[in-house]
Amino acid sequence: MDKYEAGVTTPALCAEYSLSKGGLLKVLGERGVEMRRQSLDAAQLSEAVRLYETGLSLQAVATRLGVSYNCVRQRFVKEEVPRRPRGGSYAR
Repeated sequence: MDKYEAGVTTPALCAEYSLSKGGLLKVLGERGVEMRRQSLDAAQLSEAVRLYETGLSLQAVATRLGVSYNCVRQRFVKEEVPRRPRGGSYAR
């Protein structure tokens, strides 16, 4: 999908090809297209929160889920997930 790689948004491509977002993402994945900034779905968010609550850093959570640090951070902000103070250690 050259249009996706050129920067056309997924909503625009969904409309053009009459596909759901899931359908479009499946087609792109099957063709080996590298995905842009995909947000966490509900199950991934739940897992991210669980991992974070066990003491993992946002970067470690992102790595475990195969997404970017920013993807996790932005979703936590959007969902108002309480964050630990920065500093590299976590005391329970």
